[in-house]
Amino acid sequence: MLGYEMPLERSRIGVFAALIGCTLASTAHAASEHEMAVGGAALYQVCGEKHPEKELSLEQFISLHPHMSTQLANDIREFSSQPKHKAELEQMVVRMRTEATQELLEVICDSYYRDAKGRE
Repeated sequence: MLGYEMPLERSRIGVFAALIGCTLASTAHAASEHEMAVGGAALYQVCGEKHPEKELSLEQFISLHPHMSTQLANDIREFSSQPKHKAELEQMVVRMRTEATQELLEVICDSYYRDAKGRE
């Protein structure tokens, strides 16, 4: 056990931000709120594709980030549901699949499903 362990729910928003940051690293700038929203919607989609047999609603996904701002949560909802964002969302999904470490994606996605099931 490490000297200091951050509870998963508190650290998840940091992991979420780090994953989005790693995916966007090639752009050489910090992720904007817009990019974080697109990235959040993309992460939700990627996790759903990795585990189509498991169910995790968008609201459950958002609720697993208790420190996420209301604005970011609303933006993720918009990017996930509005057809006008489809191309940008698909581009981020492709980037996430190719630029993010797949093992990290697997760990993050598994933690979402495990924690959502634990809240039932």
